Amino acid sequence: MNSTADKMFGHSPVFTRALNAARMVAGTDAPVLIAGEPGSGKALMAREIHAASRHSKGEFRVIGCAGIDACQLEAALMATANGSTLYLDEVADLSLETQAKLLHFIESVEARHSGFPAVRVLASTGTDLMSRQLAGQFREDLYYRLHVVPLAVPPLRERVDDIVLLLKQFTADLARYHGRKAPRYSVTARNLVKQYRWPGNVRELRNFCERMVILMPGAIVQPADMPPEMRRDVAIAKQSGLFSLPENGIDLFELEGDIIRQALSMSGGNRSKAARLLGLTRDTLLYRIQKHAIET
Repeated sequence: MNSTADKMFGHSPVFTRALNAARMVAGTDAPVLIAGEPGSGKALMAREIHAASRHSKGEFRVIGCAGIDACQLEAALMATANGSTLYLDEVADLSLETQAKLLHFIESVEARHSGFPAVRVLASTGTDLMSRQLAGQFREDLYYRLHVVPLAVPPLRERVDDIVLLLKQFTADLARYHGRKAPRYSVTARNLVKQYRWPGNVRELRNFCERMVILMPGAIVQPADMPPEMRRDVAIAKQSGLFSLPENGIDLFELEGDIIRQALSMSGGNRSKAARLLGLTRDTLLYRIQKHAIET
């Protein structure tokens, strides 16, 4: 659909380390187990590995492991062509019977093809697979077949330096896709985006951007326009009378201008009322309106 739909990008140190590790392992044929929270980009990481591997011209075959039975898995495995990359999405969801079928497939591929495996195996998990194995819910022999090279995709809350980059890129790409004018984000809205925990990770951020593109094309997004779960932290901060400085700091001049615009908007353009909302005299507010070249 767009440049961000099938590609991982970012410049935060934790993300860069993970991506570099993926590119290093891509040049080998070792099985890779990709761990990460839902929505963090495990499938995109697998595609990065496939694209940089010697299997890149072959099929990238995805098998969703949730709810698949042994017969369905066996049929899917038999349909996997030589030269392909096999990606097992959420492998922890396989039943013990189905795990046996997968183990047999991997062993048979390795036995038939020495040196250069006919099929590259990548798997992902959103749960602690070792704990499942120790609890007898995942086969030990299969675990060690898949766990040759473990990779961890960091959650978005650990990629603070990437959040605004992703926000801008998703918004631009989705605006082009939907044929809408891209919305802009006020300083306070961007700070809120950076402070939010993003339990749904990159997928949740992308969904948020799509919502803003559809509902607020060409507008300036303010915190009041954002979902309630994102505004909750702001409400708590207001109740406590505290301001939480973002990790990356702020542009104080831009923030001041944004707050003045919000006060003018809330007051319907009444400068005296806006001044009272900000705890300023009317003359001080007029001076700052001029300083920021705000049209009223």
